[in-house]
Amino acid sequence: MEDIKEPPRNHIPLFENYSWSEPVGQQHYKAWQRTVIQSKIQIQYRVGLAGKRTYRAMYDYSAQDEDEVSFRDGDYIINVQPIDDGWMYGTVQRTGKTGMLPANYIEFVN
Repeated sequence: MEDIKEPPRNHIPLFENYSWSEPVGQQHYKAWQRTVIQSKIQIQYRVGLAGKRTYRAMYDYSAQDEDEVSFRDGDYIINVQPIDDGWMYGTVQRTGKTGMLPANYIEFVN
C-alpha cells in the first residue's frame, strides 16, 4: 500500500483562482428555484383565502374580554360568521387566534 503524499509547498496549482463554491449556473438555478417556491406559496395562500369568508381589518382592535380577539389594521380575518348586530366570530390569520370581533372594524374581502 502506497502512502499518499501531499504536493510540495512550492507547488503551483493549475487553476489558481479555482473556487470550491457552486458553479454560477447552479447558483442561478437555486435562485430561480427559490422564486418558484415563493410564487407557489403565494398562490396557495390566495387559493386558501378564496374558499373562506375573508375580511380585512380596517383598524387595530384590542380584545376587551377573553372571548374576543385582538388584531391589527391590515390583518386578514378568516372563517368569519355573523353572531348578532355589531359582532362577528372569526380567526385572525396572522396569529391563528379565534374569537369574537366588532363588525365595524373589518371589511369584506371575499
